Amino acid sequence: MRLHSSIIRKTWWKFLTIVTVVFIKLFGKKEVLKEKINLNEIKKILVIRIDRVGDLILATPVFENIKMNLPNVKVDVLVREYNKNVLSGNPYVDNVLVYSLKTLLNLKQQKYDLSINLIYEFELKSAIACYLSNAKFRLGYSDKYTSAFFNLELKKEKGPKYELYRNLDLLRYIGIETSVDKAKLYPSEEDFKKIKDYFIKNNISSSDILIGFNPGTGRKIRRWQPEKFILLGKELIKKYNAKIVIIWGKSERIIAQRIVDSIGKNCIMALPTNILELTVLIKNFKVFVSGNTGPIHIAMAVGTPTVGLYGKNDYQNWTPPYNEKLVIIKGEKCKDIEVDDVLKGVEKFLK
Repeated sequence: MRLHSSIIRKTWWKFLTIVTVVFIKLFGKKEVLKEKINLNEIKKILVIRIDRVGDLILATPVFENIKMNLPNVKVDVLVREYNKNVLSGNPYVDNVLVYSLKTLLNLKQQKYDLSINLIYEFELKSAIACYLSNAKFRLGYSDKYTSAFFNLELKKEKGPKYELYRNLDLLRYIGIETSVDKAKLYPSEEDFKKIKDYFIKNNISSSDILIGFNPGTGRKIRRWQPEKFILLGKELIKKYNAKIVIIWGKSERIIAQRIVDSIGKNCIMALPTNILELTVLIKNFKVFVSGNTGPIHIAMAVGTPTVGLYGKNDYQNWTPPYNEKLVIIKGEKCKDIEVDDVLKGVEKFLK
């Protein structure tokens, strides 16, 4: 009997975590934090967010709040290569570090006063990065193994909570006020020009009812079937003469093209984009339909009316409790959602 690959992977990471914790306790720096953090003495901060695009988007209020409270502090952010574009042009970030072994080994030399690991569920790679920063204060959410890596730990609340708010809770824990609670992205003039040229090429005007579909997600369990996107698109074109744009990532191009070909007239493929070009494109949609993945967080950040497709409980940590421009459609599983329910959700924004 073959073990499922995910079970093997989880077992391996648990083993590696235990070995790392034991090593740190035996050979690591022995320290007892004898003083409370004094924000006036903090000069340089490392914020760690080395997971997905959407997670980093929901972290953007952290940087703004830090700078509003501590304008002279330098803020570095540790990210992945694939999501670093989220922070392009962000005026509240001084330096973007891309996660690698070389970067990790170089963190100590940066002389951080405070490092903040934003990842809520324990993740070994981000915990190690926080530890290797050698910051006097290392902050994160408390979990089974975290005491080996952090010396400031915030206890987890029971029940679901919007991820953006969880990020801000860490700041409040150390006395930083959080008046900003909205994600923001900063496209350049070149990003706007690229999308404008795309619209001209495809004869799309501001008077069109332009609707975006995102059929791809990072996890298959969060996907709505292409056949249902096709039915929805045909109905929206028939009833409203809408124009449909299908956005896609590298792994979703074939599915996206299939949807375009099946819907036919008034349905076009989105152009290849980086994150900020995609931000401009989504900002121009009258309505955006997507599962729980990075682009839906872009839509909420720029205020595009959005119909979010979720499994039974999948929305709880990933949507704000109040958002007039978001309609949540949920099923036992995302694939169980009916086309008519999504159509009604879209129509709420077309009246």
